[in-house]
Amino acid sequence: YATLNALGVPFAWNPGVAFMARFMTVFAAVIAITKDLPDVEGDKKYDVETFATKLGAPKVAAIAAFALFVNYLTAILQGALAPKGAFHTLPMVAGHAVLGLMLARNYDRFAQRIKASAADLTNALKTFYKQIWDLFYLEYVLYVFI
Repeated sequence: YATLNALGVPFAWNPGVAFMARFMTVFAAVIAITKDLPDVEGDKKYDVETFATKLGAPKVAAIAAFALFVNYLTAILQGALAPKGAFHTLPMVAGHAVLGLMLARNYDRFAQRIKASAADLTNALKTFYKQIWDLFYLEYVLYVFI
């Protein structure tokens, strides 16, 4: 953009860059609030205040899953409603639908796991947190195609 500015070409957001900036900002915020989930027991033991220790780890996991799911829904809508040529519609819509379904499946498994055994909470949180990172990296793979 600096080169275009030097040439006097007016700035205009590229739809792909604008999408990635918005989408990954939400994702980074989710990662920031979930980063303490795997060590919530240690944080409680040493009186470290985090969202997970204040609200409860399962509630923070639910909030994170909801925020990411809404993020995926907006990506699907943006891909479906964007002007022709802004995105490759099939990978934008279908790719985010698949990742959103993976998120829903992962959260459902997490919720079922902690419902079945409260003693398994720490392992369930570690698995769920890892799966959030898996989705984060899969998003970068998807970017190549959108």
